[in-house]
Amino acid sequence: MSLQWCHESDHLYSGTELIGELLLDISSGVILHNSAVEQVKPGVFKISKTFLATEQTDFFRLVLDFKAHYGMNWAMIPAVSYNGNNWGRGSEPKGFVTDGKPWSFSYSRASVAGATYSEGPRWSVGLFGDLNGTDAPFSCSVVPSGEYTVHRLIWPEEEGPSTYFQKNRYQEAFQRRISLAAGAEFRICIYLVTAAVQKEKLSYTHLLDFAWDLNYHRQKPWYTPEELWRLGIHYAKHSLYVEDGIYRGFSKGLRWYGDQWKLRPTGKYVVGWTGQNISLANSMIYSYIRSDSEEDLQIGLNTLDTWTAHARLENGLIQCLFDPLLDGDDQRSVNDACNLSDAAENFFEAWELLGRIEIDHNRELYKETALGICDFAAEHQASDGRFGKSWDNAGECVDSNGTIGCYLVLPLLKAYQITGDQKYLTSARRGYEYYIAGFLRDGYTTAGALDTYCIDKESAIPLLRSSMRLYDLTKEERYLELAELVSYYLASWQWHYTTPFPEGTPLNEMGYDTFGGTSVSAQHHHIDPFALVFLEDWFRLAELTGREIWRRRAMAVWANASMGISDGTLVVNGVVRPIGSQDEGYFHTYWGAPNETTGDPMGNVSYWLVAWPTAFRLQALRRLADWRQLTD
Repeated sequence: MSLQWCHESDHLYSGTELIGELLLDISSGVILHNSAVEQVKPGVFKISKTFLATEQTDFFRLVLDFKAHYGMNWAMIPAVSYNGNNWGRGSEPKGFVTDGKPWSFSYSRASVAGATYSEGPRWSVGLFGDLNGTDAPFSCSVVPSGEYTVHRLIWPEEEGPSTYFQKNRYQEAFQRRISLAAGAEFRICIYLVTAAVQKEKLSYTHLLDFAWDLNYHRQKPWYTPEELWRLGIHYAKHSLYVEDGIYRGFSKGLRWYGDQWKLRPTGKYVVGWTGQNISLANSMIYSYIRSDSEEDLQIGLNTLDTWTAHARLENGLIQCLFDPLLDGDDQRSVNDACNLSDAAENFFEAWELLGRIEIDHNRELYKETALGICDFAAEHQASDGRFGKSWDNAGECVDSNGTIGCYLVLPLLKAYQITGDQKYLTSARRGYEYYIAGFLRDGYTTAGALDTYCIDKESAIPLLRSSMRLYDLTKEERYLELAELVSYYLASWQWHYTTPFPEGTPLNEMGYDTFGGTSVSAQHHHIDPFALVFLEDWFRLAELTGREIWRRRAMAVWANASMGISDGTLVVNGVVRPIGSQDEGYFHTYWGAPNETTGDPMGNVSYWLVAWPTAFRLQALRRLADWRQLTD
């Protein structure tokens, strides 16, 4: 049924059913001067209003509510709160109201500017602001109120009742100030997206599609694919590769220690996740294929041999952190599904790469190492299909929770492709069904970002990738449909607009564009290029569905992920960055370390030149058959 806007009352109807109403609370001395509402697409309303100061107003404040006439079944502030963030043991903002006061968040925290979204029994509502048509930054709240749900935008920008500024840490609330001279005008422009609930907890597809198209702009990557390959290999080879006692492999990354960049001194050698040793080894082997560099080949083989010689366990697992093998403190070894999956997948790939160039050096051992992880996963799988989150070296499960366990589906599917053994496919499908059911039930995924324990983006990645692989194996349309649903959840973490940064801040001077980047988790409010991991899947999804938006989202990931890579001349806050290095954290909002110029964190960086962005860029390049698609 079509939707109608009543201009006299600012009510929205479907036939005779009242869906909601627009309400204003304006400071005294300011009046509504002009108002326009236009249905720009079915269910999408552009609402423009101009306010006039009839007298000098030193503390202008405007609150705009869309009061949806339904009780809230599920709600989201994209990249901030997923139904109140009630999963996990972190201290990120919980619920939508605390101590009787609604949480208010700067527009810049949300992946769609100031967006709130909710579902009732029949209708869903999304509300967000247009930075280009609005005269000042703003904030947002969503307020459950019995039989109503309030979507709120607030001018000037504020955060309260406190502001979340670092992991599990809060500081005082803030409120910006707007003064209007008599006769001055103030403009706002917002969008209301209303749609019938078709998929519970996942009917925000219309909101994300519209916001993406509204703000879409093509970005030019900082470097060509060939340049990115060269820079990545240089950083891996000359900054990250180390020989430390029995260890031959890659360090996790460089930190700034006040006067120089130094390799991280502890927790430094990791098989996957942030360290990506086996993936970097494969890139060195691929570099040999491209350039015939014997040195690169040897670095790759040294790394693979270090991990197989010293970190393999009798039960099939691999010790994911190498440091305890150097200092003898095995009690702190915990081996998680994400690292184990990265290890197994990349050992399989090493076996394939060496087969291409007919080098037999320990090739079968690399395959056996990967299969050992797969055998452990299949043999220790619970009756309900879950694998678990992490295990100690003895193979005892120390945490069975979180969507992170789905990472093990990926190497199991690869094991089936390589061996044809049905046990791997059976185990993979059982695991997939357990984890996809949890996602469809909850509307979010959990525990994949290993430095947090919360709702996040990374834990959804194996759901997308395994959906795509199962589709390729079976051609069952259901898997493709599920891949697209998971992709929309991942897209809710992707920035749909360009955030302006204060002058003098690193991100302003760098020309960093948030568009296309992805935020980390409900506990870590910064942007990073982790979406590189599923770049191939979005290209493939565009090809299979015929929907250009997935290719555009993938291209935006690629362009965003090229920003901030140093060619050896990049200077950030007076410090030159090493060739090929890239920061892990881009502080797009009020979260992180204070900036030396402005005193607040917005526009700052983390000074953590971690290994994984380099590894994931190189991984994407070695797995994409045609690099030209990255420049189209």
